[in-house]
Amino acid sequence: MKKTRILALPAVAAVSLLALTGCFQAPPIGGTTPDTSTEDSGTETEEGTETQAPDDGASVDLTDTAWSGTDSAGNTMDLVLEADGTVLLNDWNEQNWDEPSDTWVVDGDQITIFISGIQDIQSLEYTGTAELGTMNLSGVDGNGDEGYDLTLEQG
Repeated sequence: MKKTRILALPAVAAVSLLALTGCFQAPPIGGTTPDTSTEDSGTETEEGTETQAPDDGASVDLTDTAWSGTDSAGNTMDLVLEADGTVLLNDWNEQNWDEPSDTWVVDGDQITIFISGIQDIQSLEYTGTAELGTMNLSGVDGNGDEGYDLTLEQG
């Protein structure tokens, strides 16, 4: 037998073994493991940012409910908590205001409403107990300042 034939057999066996082993351990194309969970984690908007859909295990279903109120800084608002996790602001301080980055989410019995694009303070994040009828929320602006207590009335 030729020397090359003797060396070729172990080389072919090693390559075959590596190829088979690699098939079992290689990540899927793209380099990430796909999410196989059935839980809806959010919705992608036209701008490509993801919003968080309301939690299915929430203590109360606030989907597609309309609210109005005034916070302690004097900001008035009429809003709808939409099914896709976004907030439709029909009125913000007597202005039509609808930013795609305005979101809401309920986690257990806690609601968080995020309003963006506000001049000087950047944003407001209101948190509190999710309830039907009336919600009393505390707010923090984008600068980290507190003092934006909000009472929202449903309807």
